[in-house]
Amino acid sequence: MKAIRLLSGIVILLTVLVALLGGLGSGLARVGVHVNAQSLDRIHIHGPLMIGGFLGTLICLERAVALASRYRWSMLVPVMNTAGTIMLLFMSDAMLSRSLLTLGSLGLVLLFGLMLWLHPSRDVAIMASGALCWLFGNVLWLNGHPIYQAVHLWTAFLVLTIVGERLELSRVRRLTRRSEQSLMLAAAVYLVGVLITVFNLDWGVPLLGIGAILMSAWLLRYDIARRTIHQSGLPRYIAACLLLGYGWLGFGGAAAVWKGAIFAGPDYSLVLHAFLLGFVFSMIFGHAPIILPALTGVQLRFAPMFYVHLALLHVTLAYRMYGNLAGDLAARQRGGLLNAITILLFLAVTAITVFRSNTGQQPARAEAN
Repeated sequence: MKAIRLLSGIVILLTVLVALLGGLGSGLARVGVHVNAQSLDRIHIHGPLMIGGFLGTLICLERAVALASRYRWSMLVPVMNTAGTIMLLFMSDAMLSRSLLTLGSLGLVLLFGLMLWLHPSRDVAIMASGALCWLFGNVLWLNGHPIYQAVHLWTAFLVLTIVGERLELSRVRRLTRRSEQSLMLAAAVYLVGVLITVFNLDWGVPLLGIGAILMSAWLLRYDIARRTIHQSGLPRYIAACLLLGYGWLGFGGAAAVWKGAIFAGPDYSLVLHAFLLGFVFSMIFGHAPIILPALTGVQLRFAPMFYVHLALLHVTLAYRMYGNLAGDLAARQRGGLLNAITILLFLAVTAITVFRSNTGQQPARAEAN
């Protein structure tokens, strides 16, 4: 049984990696940087690959692992989502892949429902609302609605999952009831805006932008990262990732208020990539040293080299945002390519650090507590 679980875990993580690489290639193809012929074929599934395939599977796996000791069936959820991701990669936009990913998102909703039943709390409620957004977006996609109608729901899945997790971790600061309620209000404004986008982008996008600004302000004010940035080693690195990401969340919100309804093009990229690259990938960079060992059992020690890909992510994304704002296609293309290279660098540095951490070779590092 252990061997089967180990094998399934390896298959899931390999699928996640391939989905990320496929998503990067299709993303470059969207801005006119053609990596290979397959990337051109996957232009229209860039969002589903990155959000549902890559990150959706990771989040399903993380939640299932947390519940698997009591509810073994929970591991079926990431397995289902992995199957949908594989179908999406090799069958492109087939109805089967959409159906499996929709079932995966339904499974995640059930997992969060179980968590709410076991431990009712505001943070789990926020994360559960994100999972519902993912399910709703997938149902729209399954029924043939255009991506621009589903994409804000998919984005909300990631944003609300992260915000809920940060609320949970920020409780060490002994938050007051009023401060928690203020975050719930900000998340509610964002969520209402996201739901309105399904019917009216002109009203929904600015409202979700206001909610994003409010959540950004709350996180910058109350998150534990404000304290840990003054520490050293891994805690400081994670705090730097978080605080930079919160800045991008606010920037994306401001851009959404400014631009309003977006369907495609530079404005679409401006808003979505502020959220998905600036905010979400900052969280990925910051939490990888914690989540990867938790999911795989491997060691991953902090290395100062981590700051290189963190800095490159934000510098190259700022350059890409300049291209979006200035209507400079060449800058958008170069920025997108540099974003992809930065993510590949992150993968390479992580792999090298894992190898050194598990073979007795100690990377130069500042030890984390």
